[in-house]
Amino acid sequence: MPVDDNGVLTDEAGPFAGLDVDEANPRIIEWLREQGVLVAHVDIVHSYPHCWRCHQPVIFRATDQWFVSMDKNDLRTQALKAINEDVQWVPEWAKNRIGSMVAERPDWCISRQRSWGVPIPVFKCAKCGNTVATAETFDAVIKLFEEKGSDAWFTESPASYLPAGTACEVCGCTDLVPESDILDVWWESGVSHTSVCKKRPGLRFPADLYLEGSDQHRGWFQSSLLTSIGAYETAPYKAVMHCGFTVDENGHKMSKSLGNGIDPAEVMDKYGADVLRLWVASVDYSQDVSISQDILKRTSDTYRRFRNTFRFLLGVLNDFSMNDAVVEWDQLEPFDQWALVRLGRLLDEVNEAYDNFKFHHVYRLIYDYVVGDLSAVYLDALKDRLYSDAPDARSRRSAQTVLANVLEVLVRLLTPIISFTTEEVWQNYPKGLAESQDHPISVQLAGWPERGNFVPLIPEHEAERIEKRFEVVLAFRDEVTKALEEKRVEKAINKSQEAVVRATVPQAEYDVLTDFDEGFFEELLIVSKVAFERGDELTVEISVSDLDKCPRCWNFRVLGGNPHHPDVCERCGDALDAIG
Repeated sequence: MPVDDNGVLTDEAGPFAGLDVDEANPRIIEWLREQGVLVAHVDIVHSYPHCWRCHQPVIFRATDQWFVSMDKNDLRTQALKAINEDVQWVPEWAKNRIGSMVAERPDWCISRQRSWGVPIPVFKCAKCGNTVATAETFDAVIKLFEEKGSDAWFTESPASYLPAGTACEVCGCTDLVPESDILDVWWESGVSHTSVCKKRPGLRFPADLYLEGSDQHRGWFQSSLLTSIGAYETAPYKAVMHCGFTVDENGHKMSKSLGNGIDPAEVMDKYGADVLRLWVASVDYSQDVSISQDILKRTSDTYRRFRNTFRFLLGVLNDFSMNDAVVEWDQLEPFDQWALVRLGRLLDEVNEAYDNFKFHHVYRLIYDYVVGDLSAVYLDALKDRLYSDAPDARSRRSAQTVLANVLEVLVRLLTPIISFTTEEVWQNYPKGLAESQDHPISVQLAGWPERGNFVPLIPEHEAERIEKRFEVVLAFRDEVTKALEEKRVEKAINKSQEAVVRATVPQAEYDVLTDFDEGFFEELLIVSKVAFERGDELTVEISVSDLDKCPRCWNFRVLGGNPHHPDVCERCGDALDAIG
């Protein structure tokens, strides 16, 4: 349609030249009717593009624009090679998404007709319209912008900053007009690799990671890639990670009009910043993520589990020092060796998840470890040893050695997620533990845990042997736990300490279980006594101990074994002697 920049028909429109588009439309229809060529004239309702800002209908016009060719100089080919071979995409399927977009996209129109923006630094000959763009004119514009900013493009005369004698190569005219078009904002943001990464001290090119919303495969991720390939023949980033958008618990987009929005400031006021951070880490950010008060409450419950675990660890390590209380690997109790093996597995898996930006896997791994291995199995069974053994007993120091390593690893692994809490933990370290090793003023300055650092370099075959043994042990524990619960429901026992466990087990399991000391199962199951017999299948019988309850450790034992303390069991009597 022959329409100029003001929406007025040009001379090509013949008798309608000079008319506004809206004014011309009814006249054109009438003219068609007069010519006898009007087939029909009816109003229809259909989808039509409107300006997003003023909401008026738009007119499509074919006008001169500036383009970046996708195929000249093999830009498309080089970009696809970088996408497929040089960049890590998180999640991995994003590679196919941006790859198909680049493979199918048209040339990039980089010019915009707006009142203000970053100018396209070229000139037009006022006489013949030829474009003037040379290394000398570019250098002059760069110097101008450095001295006066990009606004100078619109206020300064070209003659005031272009080299003397600059003229049109076609007609020799020296009257040059600055280009009025501005650059596409995606070009503007896309060259941040040059204006930021290459210019600012401490930053690198290519950047380690670009992070933005999932819509940026068509936007910033792509414009950054194309400008970097064009300028430097390499991608501007080593890895790209995208995130989804926040929706409510029903999957609806959050908005003020729907009243389903959640203000992060209100979340932090109610739950604390670390609960919000923990929620972010817990969700699969590659998809749209749900948040609601119920979800935040569940996240808060998880946070309390982590916090309570730290509180327990700090408490039981109050008298522990790495200088003189550490028990070496081969002297650790079997239960403690298993706990260190499990800690090593956690460390390996969490490090791999962090390296691959799988933060929701980090969350799940640590949650399962804290709730499963620690709370449900290890810590509960360990309390008797920690609270009742003599302070310097090897069995107690064995447990503390492992718990110190657990604390050192967990506080570091969780620092990227609940950093305020781990800093609080760090500042409240037991004095002996902090002073017996490198303990910087902030956890943020602490070294990252690795094998050999807080977790012994356990040979893999040894770790597998321990884990296989404990698969049998923990399976047996599950069966005993069920039997104990049945007795509680029947009110046959009140607490597990009252129970005597007699079990028949098949030969293979019998050989594994009886390889442990008798006291190990009393600790693990928190019962009075455990006895094994061989049998064809596993059976568990629970009875009530006929021994007396020790008032110190609450276990049912023979009392009076230590003549100095006749009212407690022998173990507690020895502990009291040691305490003095």
